[in-house]
Amino acid sequence: MSTSQNLILTVAGRQAAQFGSGASMTFESRGGSIGRADESDWVLGAPGVSRTHAVVRYLNGMYFIEDRSTNGMLLNGAPLAKGDPAALGDGDRLQLDTFEIEVRLQLAGAVSVVPAATQDLPAVLPTSAGGGDPFDIDRGWPAMPSPSQAPPGGGLLDDGFLAGIGVGHPASELDPLRMFDAAPEKPMSDASIGDMGWSHTSGAADHFQPPKTIELREAHALPENWDLTMGDFAPPAGAPAAVVEPPAVATPAPPSDAPLPPELARIFDIVVEGVMEVLRARAEIKNIFRLPVTIIQRSENNPLKFAATPEEAIQKIMAPTSAAFLSGTAAFDDAFDDIRCHQMAMLAGMRAAFESLLFHFSPDRFEQEVDGSGKRSAFAGKGRYWERYRENFEGLAKDPDECFRRLFGDEFARAYEAQLARLKTARRTAKR
Repeated sequence: MSTSQNLILTVAGRQAAQFGSGASMTFESRGGSIGRADESDWVLGAPGVSRTHAVVRYLNGMYFIEDRSTNGMLLNGAPLAKGDPAALGDGDRLQLDTFEIEVRLQLAGAVSVVPAATQDLPAVLPTSAGGGDPFDIDRGWPAMPSPSQAPPGGGLLDDGFLAGIGVGHPASELDPLRMFDAAPEKPMSDASIGDMGWSHTSGAADHFQPPKTIELREAHALPENWDLTMGDFAPPAGAPAAVVEPPAVATPAPPSDAPLPPELARIFDIVVEGVMEVLRARAEIKNIFRLPVTIIQRSENNPLKFAATPEEAIQKIMAPTSAAFLSGTAAFDDAFDDIRCHQMAMLAGMRAAFESLLFHFSPDRFEQEVDGSGKRSAFAGKGRYWERYRENFEGLAKDPDECFRRLFGDEFARAYEAQLARLKTARRTAKR
C-alpha cells in the first residue's frame, strides 16, 4: 500500500475569494513553482507576489519550500532565508504577501476536505463515527438512534451517558445551572474521556501546547540527494567561485562580427580627401606670400600632406607604425592641429596687413612727404597734396603684383609667421 502524501496549499480567510478556484493547489508527490507568472504551477495574481515567489520541492516523501521572492515570506511567523529550503509539515502557516496559506499533508488517494476558511459548516452533522479525519467533530460520538430505537423517555442520549456530569433528571426538572451546584457523583476518568475519541488532554494539563512538528523539522537534515530536486526550478547561475578556478590570464573579448554600416567607409574616404584638400590650400597660401612651406623629412611625415591620392594616404595611415610616416590617429591629430594654427595665423596676418594699408594711404603721410621734399608743384596750397597722391597711385597701378606685395603681402607674412611661432611654442609646452 502506498504511503505517499499530497501537499495541499490553500489561501486562508476572506482573501481566498480573490483567487476563485485557484485559491487552492495540490502537489501530488512532486514539486512546483508559485508566483505571479503565467508559467507558474500555482498562479497567484496579487500585486505583492513576485513572478517566481517560491518553489516547492519533493524528495524522499517530504515537501520543502524555498523563498525566491523580493519581498520575502514567513513560515509559522518566522522569516525564511532566501534560497534556503525549509521542510513543510501538516498544519503549517505560510505568510505570502498580505495573505496566509494553510499547509496540509494528506495521504494519496484520501478524500480532500476543504478547510473551514473556504466553505461553510454543514447543516447536518454526519452520524457515522468512523473515518480518519482528525478534524471531524463527531468522531467518537455514538451513532444517533433512529426513532424506533429511541428510549422511552424521548431523549436522544441515555441517562448513563450524562450521569457523569450530573444530568439524570427528566427534562421537566432540569435546571440549567444545577450542574454547577455540586460535584458529579462519579467523576469521569481520563481513560473514559479517551475512549470517547476526543483529542483533549486532561483538565489539569489543558493549556496551550506548542506545535512539536517545528522541533522535529528543525532536526531534519537535507537528504544526501537534495541536488536532484533542483531540476527546472534552479535559477541559471554559474558554479560556485570556490570550485571554478579563475583563469591565469584574462582572455580579451573577441572582436564583434557585426558588419559596419556601408556609409562608414564612404564617410572615411570623404574625410581623408577633405583634409588633404585643406592642407593643399594652406600650402598654396603660404607659397603666394612666400612663406616657408612644409618639406618632407626623414621621419614622422604626415601622409595627409605628402600622399599623391587619398587612397595612398589611407594605405599609409592604416599601415603598421613606421618611423617614416605617421599612422592612425597621430596623422589626423597633426593635420587638424596644423589647420587650426593656420586659421589663427591667417587672422593675425590679415589684421596686420590691413593696418599697414591704412597707414600707407594716410593723409598725414602724404603731407609730410610733400612738405619735406622741397619739390615745387604746379598746384598751390593743398592741391599739391592731391598731386602727390595721384603720383603714388599711378606708380602702384603699374605693377599690381608688386603693389600687393608691398601694401599687403609683406606685412601679412611677417604677422603670419609671428603668430604661427607663438602657437607652435604653446603646443609644444602643452604636450610636455
